[in-house]
Amino acid sequence: MRARPLATAAVLALTTAVLAATPAPARPSATAPSGSSRPAAARLAGNTEVPVEGGSARLAVPPALLTALHTRGVALAEIDTQGRISPHFSTGDVQLGIRSGAVTNSGGKVGGELRFTRAGIALINIKTDKAVKLTGFVGDLSQGKLSAVIDRGPRIALGTFPRPRTASSVDTEPAALHMNTAITVSAVAAARLNAALGAACFTGGGSLLHVRIDAALDPSVDLGTALNLSHRTRGGNDGRRTDDDAQG
Repeated sequence: MRARPLATAAVLALTTAVLAATPAPARPSATAPSGSSRPAAARLAGNTEVPVEGGSARLAVPPALLTALHTRGVALAEIDTQGRISPHFSTGDVQLGIRSGAVTNSGGKVGGELRFTRAGIALINIKTDKAVKLTGFVGDLSQGKLSAVIDRGPRIALGTFPRPRTASSVDTEPAALHMNTAITVSAVAAARLNAALGAACFTGGGSLLHVRIDAALDPSVDLGTALNLSHRTRGGNDGRRTDDDAQG
């Protein structure tokens, strides 16, 4: 009578051994969606922001605009970082320091942003003694726009400029960005400046400034990789190829 319980125990033991030897089904990976074998996208070279550590910008008023300003009794003067207007009129050249920013490679052209020191330019109507202050300059390199604050009002887009190619604008030794470009005044900025001065000096689409930029970049960054400069020419353009860089 004990044969059946013994046989049943033997079957149960065999079944348990078979189940233990069968491998469990693999669980889907937590790092990839089920049914997908694509690896995670790697960060591409050229997408890195390179910090700007300083530098300078030379803003020059074109001769034709300078003549138009003088004809209408408007003079230029520099504003220091404390907001004080120089008692001496400017000849049309103003130096601004570069406070901070970042540079990127955006579609093969220079991208990023440059933030200038709080110094600026004053436009003075000699007849009325009205001074219009332009301060807080910011260069949007990705959009090709220069903005500023007029008389402590809201920020306004002063004008636009052609974006140069990254490969010919960035020097790796020493690490620097060089740009030499012209600013075309926007219609909105022209109207605001004319109204503030009480004189029709600016026309939308006209030449506003010629800007030379020499910005120091973080020397610890591998610029060739960060900005994808594998096809650059040594030495950058040093601001001398603006017309060619503006094309394409």
